[in-house]
Amino acid sequence: MIHWVKIGSGRLALSHRPRMRAIPHLKQAGCDRLVTILCEKEGAAEIGKAVELGGLSWTWIPLESGRPPEGKKSAMVIKELQELSKELEEGTSVLIHCSAGMHRTGMVAYALLRRIGYTQEESLKKIKQMRSETYHALKENHLHWAEKAINCE
Repeated sequence: MIHWVKIGSGRLALSHRPRMRAIPHLKQAGCDRLVTILCEKEGAAEIGKAVELGGLSWTWIPLESGRPPEGKKSAMVIKELQELSKELEEGTSVLIHCSAGMHRTGMVAYALLRRIGYTQEESLKKIKQMRSETYHALKENHLHWAEKAINCE
């Protein structure tokens, strides 16, 4: 079940990896853009094809694990956060997922919310509203990376 939370003019939700047969139904569930945080060997390209066939927009953030990204990977994630924040401001409904919808999803969602202007407390509260499993999986290193990332733009 998708729990949408209003963010700016848009909406944000968090999830585990959607089943391939569920992807065509995401648009009916109110999703405009699916953000996939998986590496290539986890089947990200297959998800991307299904998303496009389903009439959705797709963003791929290729991270291999829940460890905070470094160097060029970190810069790539920050660039995507800028784009996603614009999408939310424009009224887009964005669904973010990784494999289990916990570490990578939480880290990116927290950084996105902080970049948009929510406080640390507000960001964590919104993540908990969207998906409690993601909220409980967030670790200090995820939050630290996000804080550093939004201050280094």
